[in-house]
Amino acid sequence: MPRRYLISALAVMAGLLLATACLAPKDLVYAGAENFSIKKAEGHQTQIGADLKVYNPNGFAMTLKSADVDLLLNGNKAGVMNAPQPVLLRPHDTAFVPVTLEADLAAVLPNILQMLLNSDVDVKLKGSLRAGRNHMYFNIPVDYDGRQDILNGIK
Repeated sequence: MPRRYLISALAVMAGLLLATACLAPKDLVYAGAENFSIKKAEGHQTQIGADLKVYNPNGFAMTLKSADVDLLLNGNKAGVMNAPQPVLLRPHDTAFVPVTLEADLAAVLPNILQMLLNSDVDVKLKGSLRAGRNHMYFNIPVDYDGRQDILNGIK
């Protein structure tokens, strides 16, 4: 009789473990941007690099596989950010995710003039990050709207 209880208890524990392992992760939290730099400038196209600070609120590590995020500065679309390489996000920790921004110089120029007068700008990020673990990846929505001192992180 005790053996049957032991098997039942193990089955319940295995079911709980499996159910918690398959739960969708909590959304990653945008914590700021730093280290802005111009990587390439050809004609009207400009490639800007930056490091996004991202907090992982989950109790497990995740790998950020890709990013597809629109960046708007003071309401004007500046371009689309991409993460060129995977980044390990440790549990309950903040990591720097290097991103590149493909921008049209004509779209960025009005923002540059505004930033010379006041570097504290409205930043809006809208898009998604692809992150996960153990070959199970999820699209995590990014929807951030706030003010940030952009020139503070320029090299």
